[in-house]
Amino acid sequence: MRVQERSRSLQFFLSAILIMQACGGLAYAADGDKPAADPAAGSADPADTTPQPTLRQSISAEGRLDPYQDQDFLKSVPLFGSNWRFSFGGYAKVDVIHDFSGTGNEQEFVLSTIPVDGNPPPGSYTTIQASETRFSFDMRNSKSRYADDRFYLEMDFFDEKNKLNPRLRHVYFQYGKVLAGQTWTLLTELRQLPFLLDFSGGDSILGGRTAQIRWTDANEARDFGWAFSLEDFNDGQIFNPADLAGEARADIPRLATGATRIWKRVTWGLGGAVTQVRWNGSGAVGDESELAYTLTTAGRIYLDERNSNFVGLGFGYASGSVTDIITFANDAIPNAVIDADGNLEVAKAWNFQVGAHWNWNPVWSSNVSVAYADLTDVPAAFDPDFIATGTAAHVNIIYTHDERIKAGLEYMYGVRENVSGADGDAQRLQFSLVYYF
Repeated sequence: MRVQERSRSLQFFLSAILIMQACGGLAYAADGDKPAADPAAGSADPADTTPQPTLRQSISAEGRLDPYQDQDFLKSVPLFGSNWRFSFGGYAKVDVIHDFSGTGNEQEFVLSTIPVDGNPPPGSYTTIQASETRFSFDMRNSKSRYADDRFYLEMDFFDEKNKLNPRLRHVYFQYGKVLAGQTWTLLTELRQLPFLLDFSGGDSILGGRTAQIRWTDANEARDFGWAFSLEDFNDGQIFNPADLAGEARADIPRLATGATRIWKRVTWGLGGAVTQVRWNGSGAVGDESELAYTLTTAGRIYLDERNSNFVGLGFGYASGSVTDIITFANDAIPNAVIDADGNLEVAKAWNFQVGAHWNWNPVWSSNVSVAYADLTDVPAAFDPDFIATGTAAHVNIIYTHDERIKAGLEYMYGVRENVSGADGDAQRLQFSLVYYF
């Protein structure tokens, strides 16, 4: 799920931006890292060929029409001589992290790196990083007949092998009802999460980013939508402790579908996916395959008329696709095991998360989240050191200085238990300073 991008790609896009003399930025939502494509987001009827311009020019302070503004695409500038507008933006983020327990990952609170019984913790430490700093390039056709006609690219520096390398997060295009590229899976619903400072704050949610081709449809009001997609799936995650001849390789991509409904105070989604878990044997080892599937439901419930305070929650179940749950994906827990007799057995797991966001006043806010993931059906041949259950709790206080500066302090607590029964817990404190541009 962590995709590296070569530095020459970064140089290409930054050069293009400089050539076009771009300025301005893309605003980021205050309630966290939302999915780039919502299953409820539809488009205009492709059969209607009437142009549907979205450009709305603004009146300047002197009362004159400002041709450079577009209220439907804020902080964007026109690409003169065309119908296209573009924006470059993101945020710079610095984290000061103090870990009390010697958790193995210094950049984020990964449950699978918590020390357990029999492994003495290395001791507390403090680290400072700017890896989550993020930038994006967004280009849209302002006079397209489709509501969605855009190209989007987003990168950060969360390459764990080299903190100076940029890392590709999203790259996709939308044209009408079609989305193609790399972005959140159709099963991901990040609106269930409050605003957390820890990068892995959604450690026990279900989802992730992957390459895909998606079709989305919605009603005219765009408050109900459904979608289906063909997605790349990590079909190589089969544990082979007996070192049998062959390799993990599926014949088909994953097929996912989902629907989202938006009410005045509730946004809720349902999703499911099926794929194949297959061992392609060689020599005396035969082929084995099983059906893998994932089910999820998640959403957000607002607590006030202004929709500023909310509770978010989600639940998921995975059979043969436990890497859909980020707790297990972070530790590369396999989706299945091929035993010494050549039999394929899938792993099964479920996850649950609940969180809340509360604005104390226009300046101060707080967020809390509790997440749990559990391997409910552990294959007998699994490594005893694999993580079996994980619990993560986060609570923070956030100070919003203005639209540019945000700072916060977050406490987190995690518990890990392995297949063997060995367990451990950890605590961490994180201060973050964010500058949006």
